[in-house]
Amino acid sequence: MAQCLHERSRGRLRLALHCRAGVKEAAELSREIPGSFVVQTDLVSAEGRQTLFDKVRKEGDVSVLVNSAGIDKPYEPCLLLREESFDRMLAVDLKAPVFLMKLFGKAMAGSGGGCIVNVSSALARQALTGCCAYRAAKAALEACTLQFASELGRSGVRVNAVAPGFVETPMTADVPETVRAQIRSGTALGRFAAPGDVAEAVWALVANDSITGAVVPVDGGMAL
Repeated sequence: MAQCLHERSRGRLRLALHCRAGVKEAAELSREIPGSFVVQTDLVSAEGRQTLFDKVRKEGDVSVLVNSAGIDKPYEPCLLLREESFDRMLAVDLKAPVFLMKLFGKAMAGSGGGCIVNVSSALARQALTGCCAYRAAKAALEACTLQFASELGRSGVRVNAVAPGFVETPMTADVPETVRAQIRSGTALGRFAAPGDVAEAVWALVANDSITGAVVPVDGGMAL
């Protein structure tokens, strides 16, 4: 599951679930959420982003965009960094969310307002061997979050980000236990976040009409 979009249709809030792969999992999740629907497309391409936008707009006006699509592999130390890896990381983790902000932000501004929440990372501000491209993408995404917040605020569009640390998800399931123990020992709370912790932070930013231009850490003190 990569991306969630809320849209308002005929007075009720609906949820669009985006996926590039994992269609079966997305469909199962959609069945658990009344009124939700799945859109399968590749957000790296302009055509894929337009497909997502068009299918959501068919259901109603867009009110919330959550940019959660992302990859964190391959892990390549700086002196082993490959150009193709760098380009792919920035395409998925930076270019796609930035141009989705542009596409959906314009629609929100035209309809009187909305909210965008980007998913960054604690690694935007902390070094970890092998994460050069990932760090670059997330740090740039935070900068773009603040820029969009500044430019879209007068149109009633709020733009924020959450910055998780290590979260127990399928994406992190293959991290060796020795590495997990090292990361855990470096957090102030001494534990990892659950997906629900990140979701609650996202919803808090959606629900509070006075917050824009914020990057909220959800990392247990990892980046302190």
